[in-house]
Amino acid sequence: MGMLWRGSHKFRGPVDFLRGVSGVIPTMAPGDVAGLNKQYYVNPTTGSDTANDGKSWHSPFASFEKGIDMCRFDADGSTIADDKSQRAFLFLAPGHYNETTQLLYSGYNISVIGCGPAVPGKDYGVSLNYDGSSASTAVVLINGSGNELAGVHIYDDAAIPAIYLYFPGDNNYIHDCVIEMDGTTATTGIYATTMKGSWIENVTIQGFKTYGIAAYYDAADQYAINGGIKGCHLHSNYSNTTGIYVHANLSCYNFWIQDNYVGLTNGTSCKGIDVDNTTGGYVTGNKVAVPTSSTPIEHAGGEAFWWANWTTAGTVTKCPNPATE
Repeated sequence: MGMLWRGSHKFRGPVDFLRGVSGVIPTMAPGDVAGLNKQYYVNPTTGSDTANDGKSWHSPFASFEKGIDMCRFDADGSTIADDKSQRAFLFLAPGHYNETTQLLYSGYNISVIGCGPAVPGKDYGVSLNYDGSSASTAVVLINGSGNELAGVHIYDDAAIPAIYLYFPGDNNYIHDCVIEMDGTTATTGIYATTMKGSWIENVTIQGFKTYGIAAYYDAADQYAINGGIKGCHLHSNYSNTTGIYVHANLSCYNFWIQDNYVGLTNGTSCKGIDVDNTTGGYVTGNKVAVPTSSTPIEHAGGEAFWWANWTTAGTVTKCPNPATE
């Protein structure tokens, strides 16, 4: 991207452009002139859902739900904005968001951005905490298309997924997040029943009971196409769990499981990566470590569907496809 000049200030990219000369992200994105972009701010310490308008750091909302509802609804406050030209941003200030109900993240073209450090954590950055005090489907449920979640830490100690990417929907992007499960109860880090044009990238998940990341199937016309799972770090010491799973019944092609790190430490029936689908899933460049007698990588599609992976089972190094590794 070329450099833009404004007086003596040199702009080096889109983030610098948004920040402007003062170094503060403005309260209005460029598209607001056309009425298509919305931008809101949340601070659990200084915010108010009733007294503030949420349109700047000086007048933030207090809760995630208030902010996300302002992003996803039309002006009437009750109809989800489905105009594909809309763009909405929700910026979360560092702090603990101690939620007792599911965070419903349903809509189109909404970016939720944690504004803490580069690597979010429970004590530093944006932390969405769920204590299991009420029945729910997931800590965060994302339903819709063109949505983004980035820069947040999620803590989950209930028997539910931390993130549920819910069908229908497409072209969603979850990246640069940290998910901390309790290691005994919480089931799946990211449970996705729609992966059409969607990516999960650079997410760290610790302590899951069932799956780290699952591309699952529970209805017709569900896809894992033109997207994938890339650069994630998954670890669990729960017995006989699976790091990454792709369901057999998904319509699957051009779907990549690439450059991930999976470490499972307990049980003889662990599976680092398990692709039950026989069509278009590609497994490449992953590093997987599992206990003795467990399976580092299992792929129903045959050896032609994976290459350049490095795996160990206990102290034994294994190659899923020695002819091409």
